[in-house]
Amino acid sequence: MAENNLLIQRPDENHPHDTSSSPLSRRDILTRAAAGAATIIAASTLPGAVQAFAAERDARPAAKTITIGAKDFSESQIVAYMYQLLLQQAGIPVNSLKINLRSDQATPLFQRGDLDIFPEYTGTGVNNILGETNVPHNAQAYFQAAKAGYQSKYKLTWLDYSPMNDAQGFATTQAVSKEYGLKSLTDVWKNASKLRLIVAEEYLNRADGLQGADKVYGQATFKNIVKIAGAGSLRYQALLSGKGDVVEAFTTDGVISGENLVVLSDPKGYALPDNLAPVVRDDALSSYPKLATVLNGLAPKITSAAITALNYQADVKGKNVQTLARTFLQQQGLLK
Repeated sequence: MAENNLLIQRPDENHPHDTSSSPLSRRDILTRAAAGAATIIAASTLPGAVQAFAAERDARPAAKTITIGAKDFSESQIVAYMYQLLLQQAGIPVNSLKINLRSDQATPLFQRGDLDIFPEYTGTGVNNILGETNVPHNAQAYFQAAKAGYQSKYKLTWLDYSPMNDAQGFATTQAVSKEYGLKSLTDVWKNASKLRLIVAEEYLNRADGLQGADKVYGQATFKNIVKIAGAGSLRYQALLSGKGDVVEAFTTDGVISGENLVVLSDPKGYALPDNLAPVVRDDALSSYPKLATVLNGLAPKITSAAITALNYQADVKGKNVQTLARTFLQQQGLLK
């Protein structure tokens, strides 16, 4: 069709066509047919367009609700509840906690988007999750290794770590400490032939167990090694009942506070640092920029002494972990 025949003349607004008395030209017929077709197309397309718009509107993500995880012991759950309470106070929506998670379960949950925050230990993150073994045994080095490794491998951020250090260690009673002058592992290794050492069976064969301590402090020959299977509380019972003199411990175990035990210092740094910090998905930080400020404000409050006392209340006294978390935050002036 020639370009001429496609041109549509706009009728004179003062003298409209009198269609009742004038015959339709070929151009009029084509013009009206085109207009009718456009009307039909518009009418048939409109519902689809409305539906598409509605679908696009419904697909827009709602405000992200944060999911916090915790491990299967009181210390981790108390801290996770602290995170939850502080974020709720800051107006950040939070789901119920996912508890009883292992570190190797948390990582895939993070990657699937089913977990946003998890209290993790630097030693566990570096050695068990990232598989790094050549990091200097100090808190800052382990934190930086965890922070860099998780960001590079998983796009996860480690926020500020707490001074609390739930490390492998040794403890004894006040009486034994005074009798043998035990204040550090150096003292223990010097007096090994006089001391009965209480350990979990697995501790004897672990790289960070007795083998690791011997590499740092020298080969020790203890008077006796008392092997205890089962829960850590059984080892403490053996110590308190006089079946041994020094017990393998984790340095924030609740019974240490409750029974006023002496945690023996580790001056040569045999034990891996295991400071606690919140690990957070990057998109959660993007959604709620103040999240980092809120949780970093908590970090310096969680000391080894503070968490050990809380563990004692939970594990020995049977107090509710959520109540303990709330009370602690209120006492620290962090929660209204």
